[in-house]
Amino acid sequence: MKQKLGLTKSAVLFISTLVTSLGIAASPSLAATLARSRSIFTIDYYSQSPENVPTLPEDSAEAIAEPGMSVITNGILTSAKGRASVTGSTAMANAEAYASFFKNPLSSFNYTTNFASGKGNGYFGLAQSEAKVAGDFSIKAGETFSFDFIAFLELYTYVGDPFGEKATASGDISLVLFDITNQTVLDSFSVFSNIVTSAYAKPSEDVFGYDKSQNINLGLIYKKTSFGSINEESVKALFEGSYQRSFQSDTRLRLIETKTNQVTVEAPEPSNTFALLLGFGLTGAFLGAKSKLNRQSKLFSTGTDKV
Repeated sequence: MKQKLGLTKSAVLFISTLVTSLGIAASPSLAATLARSRSIFTIDYYSQSPENVPTLPEDSAEAIAEPGMSVITNGILTSAKGRASVTGSTAMANAEAYASFFKNPLSSFNYTTNFASGKGNGYFGLAQSEAKVAGDFSIKAGETFSFDFIAFLELYTYVGDPFGEKATASGDISLVLFDITNQTVLDSFSVFSNIVTSAYAKPSEDVFGYDKSQNINLGLIYKKTSFGSINEESVKALFEGSYQRSFQSDTRLRLIETKTNQVTVEAPEPSNTFALLLGFGLTGAFLGAKSKLNRQSKLFSTGTDKV
């Protein structure tokens, strides 16, 4: 039986703000080059609690973006990491991440947001972040495990001088259900996108896609992509879905939900323009359309190499 989809009030308000705020938050008039990448994932209506979740202090475990920050609480994990760096006096970058697992009502929530801008010559700005929530569940034979979820991803880039500046944005969201008992991936869902904006960007560098396994019930609520411009590009997508699976034998199940986002802005010194043009075809470590589900399973040293 299909679940009735629903969201907590706080998640609805936060997502509504994200969906409607692109034009306000990413105004090209603020900078000659601008890039933003942000995403959110929330899970509600878990059919059962993670192992030992009642021991959560103050009804939740949360992590806020710091280098390597994580919170582990008897069977659940939240992790948030952020990094920002700039070169040159006219660039700025900011990375934020947050992850939380709530006991009452039982739900999990995380988001990442990255912003970078620059103006003039001789600058480079980078912002990247990651947020993760995970939980272990003991499923008895004959039981059904289920939950509802919502996923949101937004990318935006603007370049005032596409022949001398470059902006990139990427985002990757993944959800994995892992059978600890048999060391196998049971189900997964992923969303991925990348945009590179400059006069020298390749069409193949602008991508958007998503994938899901059989037990993920998915509805694409909203999707809009604007590719091909040398000045301004964007991606915005909102998914609502549910998961439901019955187990014929006792199973220890691990849920891992992770998102990574990155942005860069750059402009060379005039003498370095040729070198920059040669490098415009390259993408960074976070860029591209591949789902990184194998990295999520390695978080718990499961030994799984690929999904």
